[in-house]
Amino acid sequence: MINPDQPASSEATRGPGPAEELEAALTAAVRNMVLRSPRLTEFAGGAPAVQRMLDAIEDVWLDHDRFRIHCDFHRSASPKATIVFQPGSGSHARFYFLLGGLLARRGYHVLAIDRPGHGLSAGTRGDCTIEEAIVVSGAVVGHARRQLGLPVVLMGSSMGGLLTVFGLLKDLEPDLAVAHNFVYPGKLFTMRLRARWIERRRNRPYPLAELVHGFEGLSADPAISEYLRSRSDPGAAWELSARSVASLFSFSASTPAHAPETLVVTGARDKAIPAWATRFFMWWSGLPQYELLVVPNAGHLLFHDHLDVSVPAVTGWLDARLHSARARAI
Repeated sequence: MINPDQPASSEATRGPGPAEELEAALTAAVRNMVLRSPRLTEFAGGAPAVQRMLDAIEDVWLDHDRFRIHCDFHRSASPKATIVFQPGSGSHARFYFLLGGLLARRGYHVLAIDRPGHGLSAGTRGDCTIEEAIVVSGAVVGHARRQLGLPVVLMGSSMGGLLTVFGLLKDLEPDLAVAHNFVYPGKLFTMRLRARWIERRRNRPYPLAELVHGFEGLSADPAISEYLRSRSDPGAAWELSARSVASLFSFSASTPAHAPETLVVTGARDKAIPAWATRFFMWWSGLPQYELLVVPNAGHLLFHDHLDVSVPAVTGWLDARLHSARARAI
């Protein structure tokens, strides 16, 4: 297990040739997407800043159970806390490198997870159940707490937002949490029935376009749309295994008596997971201590298309709570 507080050697963080080639290819895919978008490039501060963000990423590996888990580590020069970040459906840590770099500038270490079967982590491509993802996120939260000695924030976007709330329902204990989007399919009898049918009858994987409403039109940015349409990023899981989908539809957990303060964020114009759905299913989850923020005029890719709004909103909320916690400790 690599300590992200120390410079990592290339021998420790680099796999064999094919792994290096995969990292180079997925990095090129997301770099090209950002550089083809004037708006995304501007968020970083220009093309040279985009490359500096990518060059600053440190590879962190955790050997956990049967999985070798990879995380992108964005190191902050003056960290207040560590954010453990969970990507969206089929996605991987480096797809969110702009978010990680901007959060690091604002005083947060970021450990962005490649779930098993995603990005550089081991496992069959696109094969990771909800339960497995929660266990992995718990391991990364523990690693961050032990190695970095700072408050830990569990955060996720889209599917990662679901996993954040599901993890809290399963008694993960970060200091704070931020979830972008939430639905709870397992609350619906029809979805539980569908999960049983999938478990018994389906072996074929599910294309993301079949699972995510309006997948190729999630963004109005031509560069992001082309990235999604081309499916050229080898680090992404463009299909999810049947057992992964079944686990999402069947997941259920008891409401915990206690949970950390949680910010739930959604876009007012999100067509993939509408704001009303996030609001309703958060209420139905029974999770205590959450605050809902609906971002006006924002669509689904809140941490790409709307970084100018979403990053200040998230860090402002976190800053206020971390300051309150420090004041109470004095």
